[in-house]
Amino acid sequence: MKALLSLLLMMAPLLGRAYTITIVDAGDRAPVVGGSVLADNGIIVGFTDGDGAIDVTLKDFPLSVRGLGYETATVATAAAGDTIALTPAVYLLQELDVNPADRPVSRVLAYCREYSTGATATDTMQLYSEYMLEFFNAADGVKGFNKSHRHAATRAMRRYGRLANNAGLDSVLCPTDDDDISMLAFAPMMVAFPFKNLRETDSIGNGLCMTDTVPGKYGPLLVCRKNSNLYTLDYDGLAEYKDHTWTPWFFKMFGLTMEMQKADRRLAYAVNDRGRYTPADFVMGAYNIRVLGRGRVLKKILGIKSDILIDCLIELYPVEIEYLTVDEYREIKKDYKHREADFAYPATVMPLPGSVAGLVDRVATGVTDAGVGDR
Repeated sequence: MKALLSLLLMMAPLLGRAYTITIVDAGDRAPVVGGSVLADNGIIVGFTDGDGAIDVTLKDFPLSVRGLGYETATVATAAAGDTIALTPAVYLLQELDVNPADRPVSRVLAYCREYSTGATATDTMQLYSEYMLEFFNAADGVKGFNKSHRHAATRAMRRYGRLANNAGLDSVLCPTDDDDISMLAFAPMMVAFPFKNLRETDSIGNGLCMTDTVPGKYGPLLVCRKNSNLYTLDYDGLAEYKDHTWTPWFFKMFGLTMEMQKADRRLAYAVNDRGRYTPADFVMGAYNIRVLGRGRVLKKILGIKSDILIDCLIELYPVEIEYLTVDEYREIKKDYKHREADFAYPATVMPLPGSVAGLVDRVATGVTDAGVGDR
């Protein structure tokens, strides 16, 4: 027993020591940028950088690695310097006509998942949410269209929360909007459906390259990439900000100092021979957000004493797209605020990490307190 205890004490520093692994495309070995990595307990470890690299620790394993347009991978173990290859996913979309002139209003119902974690020196908050979101769009000349309806409207929502600390607390809950942990939710105000039609860049469309970059002031603003399955666009929301951080002044006014350290948006379209993409070609979107919360009011609300690092991964999947006449849209407008939708899961949705599925099961079965040491 003493020998085992001594061994565990010797290993403890190693379990928490960070080292780097790299995530790449299994086909062309290109780095998977902005891939998300979740630890064994469902906490977000972080996101891969421009080289596909990320720092992990031994205690994080097994890892769940998720990349836009790739099959999700579970990594049992990896040593420093190891390379993990993700297999590109294959997407088959139904043919859908571009909206005709007599049906100028587009309506989209989408399924959305959100993984959020907030960590301080002693406490961890984990929030998993899923939504059904509705979006509308129309050209500027369509009479009576309400432009605010382009933003996400929540038609169904479920949330699952977990609280843990160094003292051994590990409890779960079914949060409401009034619970402090719901401050980790960003999805309804962050996601947008990509209604605009687009075309491949000239360099990619002419076959000169498979990756094209639009520079920003302090780094790449947009990276376009094409492979055999997908045409993807990666937007860096902080490329125009010095030091790649942004602290919104309006949060400071209320003592909610929030330093935005990552704000990436990734869109994926099923590749076609036209080199042009419409909403019907859209497969999925992903948002990676990292925020350092330092405001005194924020700490008071959350009941914490130190800064909190918030990581958030949002996935958006289209479920159905339909085109409406102006009269059909007007009928919907009458009941817009009270519309509801059943949950629907598209075939393209990524599998839920086992740790998050466990959280959902604990909440659903009412096992709210797992006891000291349980993960």
